Amino acid sequence: MDGRIHQQGRAERDRRGTAPDRELRRALRAVYFAVAALRHAPRSPQVSRAISEASTAVATLPGGFVAEALYRLIGTIEDCHRAGTANSTRLDERWRTATAAVRLAG
Repeated sequence: MDGRIHQQGRAERDRRGTAPDRELRRALRAVYFAVAALRHAPRSPQVSRAISEASTAVATLPGGFVAEALYRLIGTIEDCHRAGTANSTRLDERWRTATAAVRLAG
């Protein structure tokens, strides 16, 4: 694996400092529920609420590549919701990117 990726992960952990893992878990859970709501009923108003809750939860995280990856995932969830689609290639890619970012930062 590229050494720069590990350096970014280390920098992210250092930047997080005292940010509790509880906030990260809350944000991840909220984003997961938004994806689940989208896949269950893409046009449902529950998806809009889940997107809003996920955005609020991610906003509590310190800036960095984890927060950025989660924001991009949320944006893609919102795009799929507007289009009424339960899944997309971009959604799958953003999900993998967010997962990798969380693993690297942890």
